[in-house]
This record gives sequence, C-alpha cells and structure tokens, in this order.
Amino acid sequence: GAPAIDGAQVSAKVLKHLKGDKVIVFKKKRRKGYRVKNGHRQALTEIVIEGITASGAKKAEPKKETKKTEPKKETAAEPQDLSKLTVAVLKEMAKAKGLEGISSMKKSDLIAALS
Repeated sequence: GAPAIDGAQVSAKVLKHLKGDKVIVFKKKRRKGYRVKNGHRQALTEIVIEGITASGAKKAEPKKETKKTEPKKETAAEPQDLSKLTVAVLKEMAKAKGLEGISSMKKSDLIAALS
C-alpha cells in the first residue's frame, strides 16, 4: 500500500502460524424455516517486530557463507538395484542420460534401457 512515512522500514520475524478462535456464522430467514450455521477459523501469523527505521537506511545483512560441496558421483561408482526404484525416478534417470521415447516405456523397458 501507500506508506504513511516515506522511507520507513519495519523488520519483523515470524514466530508461528496458527488459527484464531472459531467464529459462528448463523443465517436465518424468519417465517421460512431457513437456518444455516457455519463456523470459521481465520489463519493467523504471529510475528515479532525487530526494528523500525524511519530514515530508510537499510541494515546491512550478514553475508551467508556458501559451502562448496563436491558434486556427488552418479550411479557409476555404486550400481543400484533399478527394480526397487519408482517409474518416475527411472524416467528422470533416463531423461538425464538423454534417452528418447521414455514416456511410452514400461518399468521393465526403462530398466533395460538404463542398464
């Protein structure tokens, strides 16, 4: 929306998500025998305001350290039992290898093509 103070910034932290108290919604049309009773619980988010800056100066965020991990070697190092994998996983493996026509293959066909 439109800020009331230009350049103001609020920093907050989400504590938890919860549901509010139940609100009963009762509808009735008199002399017609029409009655409807509904309940509603609003989804709420509990937050803590950590700081308010009026000047608009942004706080320097701490730089996250990136951990470089060695790429995991695929199935070449350790042969897997392909029959225990699902068809979706087998199709992903076949797509990674560049096989064509995998959409019409059955599980046994995929295992034979990947072996």
